[in-house]
Amino acid sequence: GYVPQKAVMFNGSVKYNVSYGDTLDKIANYFATDVETLKQINDFRGDYRASFGDQIIVPSIKKDRFITYTIKKGDNLYEIARRYNIDVNTLLLINGLNKDDYIYPNQEIIIPTKDTKFYMTKNGDTLSGLLKDTNLTINELLDKNKEIYLLPEQMIILD
Repeated sequence: GYVPQKAVMFNGSVKYNVSYGDTLDKIANYFATDVETLKQINDFRGDYRASFGDQIIVPSIKKDRFITYTIKKGDNLYEIARRYNIDVNTLLLINGLNKDDYIYPNQEIIIPTKDTKFYMTKNGDTLSGLLKDTNLTINELLDKNKEIYLLPEQMIILD
């Protein structure tokens, strides 16, 4: 997929240097925003087109990795897991629930989006092993995860 070449953090946003062949559509898609937002943030008027060497600001928030689901009367975790195509045991782990826990209407749980890649740690995991298994650098891993403890059942975001 498309990966922008020159982006640096800047006051909670990303300062991006436009490369040859970039379009606002490509940049917006990568940073999970839209062209109108880019135009608004940068005060672009009319039919501005990205030009090589331009420096633009883009939101630093990438795609939401989870949705919040509000439990409805009659819901059960097995049906929710099936509906969202996730293993029920993983759904339980993510939400700190046991298979015998009662869920109730208006309770909120989180569900990873279908594009979210993650790993649930287990006893004996090491940082070097995780880096080797995922082919990520330590900086890439820390960019995706605020803190990594490697305690059993911690979710590590991989994408």
